[in-house]
Amino acid sequence: MSSDAFNDKEEQFDRLWDGLTPKGVNRNKSLKFRQYILEHVRQTKRPMTRENARKYWMGILQKEMADADNY
Repeated sequence: MSSDAFNDKEEQFDRLWDGLTPKGVNRNKSLKFRQYILEHVRQTKRPMTRENARKYWMGILQKEMADADNY
């Protein structure tokens, strides 16, 4: 994955987390996204934090889990 794609995905996470849309801030959209991502983080039995949510979104959390399973 190129660094540009990585940065775009990270920026996309920040926009969704904060509920930023072209028309302004959409609180409902942000809450819905947070609930969706944090549910996935909860299923991994990790603390439900913004950092873990970002790791899940970026695929880092899944990679860490796969690496742990291989040992």
